[in-house]
Amino acid sequence: MAEVQTSNFAFLNDFSNLSQNVYLNASCNETNNGSCMDVSTSTEFETTVKVFWALLLIPLPLVAVVGNILVILSVYKEKNLQTVTNYFIVSLAFADLLVAAVVMPFAVYVLVSESFIIYYRWKTR
Repeated sequence: MAEVQTSNFAFLNDFSNLSQNVYLNASCNETNNGSCMDVSTSTEFETTVKVFWALLLIPLPLVAVVGNILVILSVYKEKNLQTVTNYFIVSLAFADLLVAAVVMPFAVYVLVSESFIIYYRWKTR
């Protein structure tokens, strides 16, 4: 059986270096030898990146909620659409509606607030 070595996967090395060098909410002092990053400060470029991704990602949950409500209402209002197959579609639309209303806003917040900034600072150091 062949043995898999992590040196063959460069992205694994990149992520291991990232996890070793990024300390979130850590107090940066001289004992860290400069490996601690202050994530709380934001430059003008980072703010521009945040705004760009926020404007790109915020409409997605809104469109998903409105679209799934339209699917549910169309089957509810139109008697010709009330078949077993369409009830399965309504079930999927309801599940997707819950994901779009509950999960997606938090995912957009996390992506916009911290993830891109940490990656950008890691790549440019």
